Amino acid sequence: MNRILRATILSAVGISLFVISAVCWHSVEEIHYLKTFFPRQFSVEEAFYAAGVELIKVVIISVPFIGIIIIGLCLLLFYKRNT
Repeated sequence: MNRILRATILSAVGISLFVISAVCWHSVEEIHYLKTFFPRQFSVEEAFYAAGVELIKVVIISVPFIGIIIIGLCLLLFYKRNT
């Protein structure tokens, strides 16, 4: 496998991991913002439901990037075995 293809695949995997991390961090910050914006009205139960909504959002956004990571790692293994 040439170096450019390997670097491209590793870059795609790295960017995907970065995007997933950024989405997770944004979700945590959003819940923290809600907690500080509505301090008395934001109960533990509402925080639980907000965390559930954020988890669903993270999963929906992360699925394509997880697919890119899996395909990239499979391609790296495939090319490594065939060389």
